[in-house]
Amino acid sequence: MLQMKLSTLEEKSKKIVFSVIAFLLFGAWFYYAGWASSISARTVLMPEIPEWTTYLLIGSISGLTAVTGTLYRRPGGKIAKRTLDSFIGWFCLGFGLSVNIYATAAYLLPGKIISYESSYEITYPGPSIGRFSHCEAGLWIEDTNTHRRIELCTNKMDLEENIKQGMKTVWVSARANKIGSYIVSYTFIYK
Repeated sequence: MLQMKLSTLEEKSKKIVFSVIAFLLFGAWFYYAGWASSISARTVLMPEIPEWTTYLLIGSISGLTAVTGTLYRRPGGKIAKRTLDSFIGWFCLGFGLSVNIYATAAYLLPGKIISYESSYEITYPGPSIGRFSHCEAGLWIEDTNTHRRIELCTNKMDLEENIKQGMKTVWVSARANKIGSYIVSYTFIYK
């Protein structure tokens, strides 16, 4: 009887430890996803970076690896459903973990600080925030390192405070490397 109580106590302890570890890993991934998303909003990648191809490839490799493991560990019965479930689950996990890796690499890898002058365009509404909302206004600038345009999130009040009559350009500071540019700051200037 005592042996049975100890084994159930050990099983409960293992479940609690596993749950805590899973919760911490999910929390860490959730924090990383928010952090990487905020970085990607101010990052312009080089045109030759295969961003979506890489995400899909990592997801596919994760899914295929899981399918292989599933087939070898549990052969027999309902193989098509198990294989499909395993592939979809691990594809989504690999895809989700790889999103924004290029933006975070452009932010974290060493590079030089560059400053340049760019024309700008303001649009209403601005870029999307999440699934159902947008920034109040968007500020389009062209990055000289990547030769691509980026839309930064801003609002009417900030624009009214910083843009005076006759300011036709913006002075941009960015951290640039071989992957892309991270826009550090910008200031409206007279030209």
